[in-house]
Amino acid sequence: MFETLSDDVVYWAGVAIVSLLVIGRLYIGEHYFDDQSRFWAPVRRAVIPLLHRLFQQKDDNLYAETEVTEDELVDVVDRRPEAVLEDLAAAGYEPNPLASLATDWTGKTEITSWAHYEGPRPFHGAPHFLKPRQVHVRLFPREEGTAITAHEEANPWRPDQWQDHYRGETLDVEHGVAVAAFDLGLDHIFDEHANAHTEV
Repeated sequence: MFETLSDDVVYWAGVAIVSLLVIGRLYIGEHYFDDQSRFWAPVRRAVIPLLHRLFQQKDDNLYAETEVTEDELVDVVDRRPEAVLEDLAAAGYEPNPLASLATDWTGKTEITSWAHYEGPRPFHGAPHFLKPRQVHVRLFPREEGTAITAHEEANPWRPDQWQDHYRGETLDVEHGVAVAAFDLGLDHIFDEHANAHTEV
């Protein structure tokens, strides 16, 4: 089914889908992008594997399912995911339904993906979620608490950047871990990260 699609069709279909989602988001409003992880988690688990199959048929470097490595670990906290999400929301993060669906280095599937957007807006009055970069935080279950992972990357809400995002070409793990640790008030992690760079 997917094999008959040309690369151009896949590219422009991606641009169209992301553009429609941006328009939908503007009209739906921010309600579904504040604390609605319960809404997005089942939707992403159903849709993302299909998107991944489409990507892989056309380009091995495009992915919508991924594996998070241990170097993305910010911290494992003795708190329930809901409590961590409250801290993320207070720091300006929001659900990121366009994120790839991830498993971690222990084989556990993510609980949710949230993002905080960085950089200049593409034009005056543009919504905040069209900034060029995002700090992407994922939460994973642990027997006692929650594992927090992070990286910084191209923003998939930008129709001109969706391929950069889904290829992972601009991934910056160190920056994402440091920013997430700072934003969540995990001072010991932030200090360790800063000290590691001053010693080099």
